[in-house]
Amino acid sequence: MNTYFKNINQKNFKVNVYKSPWAAAIWSACLPGFGQFYNRDYIVGITLGLWEILVNLMSGLNWSIYYSFIGDLQTSYQVIDWGWGLYYPSVYAFNIWHAYDRAKVINLELENRGVPKPEKYTHSLGFFTGLFLGMFFGIHWRFLQSPVFSGVVLGLVLGIAGHFVEKIYLKNNKMG
Repeated sequence: MNTYFKNINQKNFKVNVYKSPWAAAIWSACLPGFGQFYNRDYIVGITLGLWEILVNLMSGLNWSIYYSFIGDLQTSYQVIDWGWGLYYPSVYAFNIWHAYDRAKVINLELENRGVPKPEKYTHSLGFFTGLFLGMFFGIHWRFLQSPVFSGVVLGLVLGIAGHFVEKIYLKNNKMG
C-alpha cells in the first residue's frame, strides 16, 4: 500500500464502523450522493448530489418522467434536452459504484486494523420509512409546484423525523 493511500486512510477511518456495501449502493440509487454520506465521504457526496441536480434540471428529466407517467409520451420526448440528459446515466452509475466500492474499502481497512465485525448491521429503517412515506405523500399532495420537489422536501422531513423516532425507540429498548 502506498503512502498516499495510507494518509487518506488515517484521515477517513477515525470511526470504527463497518459499512454495508449494499446499503451504500441502495442509498446512492435513491439519490446520488446519499451513499457517499452513508460512507462519510461528505465532499464527494455533496459534489455528486449537486452534479445530479444540475444535470437533472438542465436536461428537463423530471418533466420527461412526469409526462411519461401521465401517458403523454410525445411531450415527454419534447421536453428533454438530450445533450444534458445523456450525462445522467454516467453520473448515476458512477455514484452507485463509488458508494459500493468505498464501503468495501472501508470494511477492508477496518478488518486489516483488527477492528471486530459487529454482530448486526443497522440500516436506518426509520429514515428509509420516513423518506418513502414523505416522498409518496409529497408527490401526491404537490404542496410545491413540482411533484418531485414536494416529494423530496416532505421525504427528507419525514426521513429525519423517522430517524429520531428510531433512535428513541432503540435507546428505550437498549438496542442502540
